[in-house]
Parts: sequence; C-alpha cells; structure tokens
Amino acid sequence: MSVTANASLIKDTSLAPEGEDRIDWARAHMPIMRSLITDMDQRKPFAGLKIGICLHVEAKTAVWVEALTAGGAAIFLTGSPGSTQDHTAAALANRPGVYVYATSDESFDNHLNHCRTVLDAGPDLIADNGGDLHALVYAEDRYKHLQQSLLGATEETTTGATRLRAEIGCKDFPTLVINDTQAKRIVENRFGVGSSVVDAIMRATNVMLHGKNILVVGYGYCGSGVAQRFRGMGAHVSVAEHMPLTRLEAHLEGFKTVELAQGVRTADIIVTVTGHDDILIAEHFDQMQSGTIIANAGHFATEIDSAALREKAVSHREIKTGITEFTMPDQRKLFLMADGNLVNLAAGDGNPIEVMDLGLALQTLSLAKIAVRNHGLGNGPQTVPADIENFVAEKALEHWL
Repeated sequence: MSVTANASLIKDTSLAPEGEDRIDWARAHMPIMRSLITDMDQRKPFAGLKIGICLHVEAKTAVWVEALTAGGAAIFLTGSPGSTQDHTAAALANRPGVYVYATSDESFDNHLNHCRTVLDAGPDLIADNGGDLHALVYAEDRYKHLQQSLLGATEETTTGATRLRAEIGCKDFPTLVINDTQAKRIVENRFGVGSSVVDAIMRATNVMLHGKNILVVGYGYCGSGVAQRFRGMGAHVSVAEHMPLTRLEAHLEGFKTVELAQGVRTADIIVTVTGHDDILIAEHFDQMQSGTIIANAGHFATEIDSAALREKAVSHREIKTGITEFTMPDQRKLFLMADGNLVNLAAGDGNPIEVMDLGLALQTLSLAKIAVRNHGLGNGPQTVPADIENFVAEKALEHWL
C-alpha cells in the first residue's frame, strides 16, 4: 500500500465527531498539556518544521498533536497495529497541517508502509515509538538523506531504545529517549501500564480476577506494574523472568517466581511484557490448560507466536470482540486477546489520561529543545535532560497533589 504524503489515509471520515468528543474529554484531564499548548503557541519552536510521528493514534496523542501544531509544526502521523482509534484518526485528519496514516485494522506490513509515507514527507524531526522510523532511516537507501537532514528525534519505549542502541546504531543526530527517564519508567510504565493492562483485560473478558492464577512474563517496570495491579485485584500472581537480579527483585517483592515452561501449565491468564520476540511459542501452547487467556502487553505482537497457535489449532473463531478462541487437537480451548497486539490499547483505552499528560509533556519539551538547533546535545540515543524531567515532575505534583 502506498499513500502520497499530502493526503491522510484513515478508515472512516464520518467518525470525526466522536473523535472530537473523546479528544475534548482527554484534554479536560491533561492540565500539563493545556499549559504547554499555550506555551508552544507563544514560543513557536516548530515554526516551519515538519514532525514525523509514530505513536498510538488515540485521544491523548491528539492533545499532544495540538501542542505541536500550536508550536508551528506540520504533523505527519502514523500509529501501531491494533491500537489506532479510528474516530481519533478521523478527527485529527480534519485539522489543518495534520496528515494521518493509520487504521485500526492495519497489518504490520501496512504499518511499515505508513511509516514510509511519514518519512516521504521529509520530516525535520521524528518522534518514534518502537524504533520503526529510525530503522527505516538506516535500512533503506531512499531515506539515507534523512540521516544528515534530521535535526533530531525522540523515542518513547524500552523496545525502541534497545533497538536504537543494539541494532540500528543511530549516531548521526540526537535522539532523546523518553523511556530513559525515571518519570516515564515509574509513572507511565509501572503505574500507567499496570493499571491499563488490568483494566483492558477485565473490560474485554468480563472475568473475575480474584483467585485467578496469573502468569506475568517479564518483570521490568511495565511487568512489575502489571503484576502488582493483578495482585491488588486478589489474583495469585507468578512471575517468569530470566534476568537473575530482576527475578530476585520479584521474589523479594513477594511474587512466586517460576520458569516459563512451568508457569504456563497452571495459569488462567498469561500476559507477556518483555519487549522481545517469540516468548510464547508452539511448545508452550501444548502445555496450557483449557480456558487459558493469553495477552501481550509488550510492544510488538511478535512476543506471542500466533502463527504457530493458528497452525496447531484445528479451528479458531472470534468468540467475542477482540478475543479469538483456538480449539486444539485434544479439544482444549485457548483464548488469544487482540491478536497479540498491545492489549491495553487494542482492548482498552491505553494508559490513564493523567499519566500520558506527564509522558507527552516530556515528548513536547524534548522536541522543542532539539528544534532550537543550538541545544548542546551530542548525537545518538541519550536521556532527556534533567531540567525537562524535573520541570514535568514539578508540574505533575502541582496538578495531582
């Protein structure tokens, strides 16, 4: 699929009024971003610049886009598979200077083509989520010129930061890694993701969590938040974690730690939160008990080998919106949520609005610093300057206490 960079590609323009209502609701609960919209409008740090964005297209992101456009930017936006809210995409596509390439039902190949369309616009800045924009800049000759022309970038996630440093080798412009901040790791990853994952699973399945056996795979900031929220709902939570110190942390915080092969046998619900591929694979599906609910809260759907699950099953059907039932040869039933996409966004509304108010403020001020050009930053992935993180934390305290 190819799309010109001067026209949005969205699912249904008639959904825009609902999208506007949702954006209004989000904005009403984002006092930090409201203040930054005023600040950006006065300072115009992005005047004449194009910003290419890959981030979940939902109402909170739309408020962020308002801040960037108030600052003078033209926006070229795409999302991630399974997380786009079509009504928000339609509302944003109506805004002057905003071009949206995202649909709720896009495949990963569609997603990469949408990322290419964003880069075809010739952005001056990019805001990435998982490293896909960066990867294309360094992998495809058609974008090689951006290595020198980009003023800089941001990266939102743990997965993206790992890719930038270990795989892509981004070194020609500064990339401020939002996930390097303690504000992002603690407030958004632990508390925000923890709350939103449990909320999404509850609203999509309508099953009781009290007394359920939950297996959380991965105990980073996101995984620890998920585990803690499940425990708060009265579930019996086990953790599978391969890093010794992190596993020890889970143990000392009161969780039963297990090997993955052991944990999948008795779990009622399994949630992957690792940021790595092929965590749940064919052999694990053979060991799960009938009725197991499987969800992913890591960045990419590839944490769960859903192709292997489909191959092993004798039949499958969507038994409920966002839940696919797989019948195995021995008649066990396994239930995959949201096709393995990010469950908190694909089956819910994502992180709480106030949490993303803080996270998107970090994004806004980081991009504004880069746009100034005489920012004093070196090239390559690096953490957000301490003054930005402290300012946003102070603003959060001002509004939340």
